[in-house]
Amino acid sequence: MNKQDLIKKALTDPSFRRLLETQPAKALGVTTMTPENSTLVKSVLDQVKAVNSKLSGVADQLLCANDGPCGIASPAERALKKGGRSA
Repeated sequence: MNKQDLIKKALTDPSFRRLLETQPAKALGVTTMTPENSTLVKSVLDQVKAVNSKLSGVADQLLCANDGPCGIASPAERALKKGGRSA
């Protein structure tokens, strides 16, 4: 599996990600870890962490849009909270 495939799998398969973190040789399907494999695993996990961090930030921005308490309140609830009337 190449680096891009490893990143995709680690992002979409939590069990594989945990295996990559805890038993990288097993996750890669090798018996021993070479320095190159160790570098690859570290790079993949760093990329996965960065993507998850970005996704978390985007989710926060989407949920907290439109002046609502994290975007969950309906427009009527927001209007009442601001002292206006609901429709």
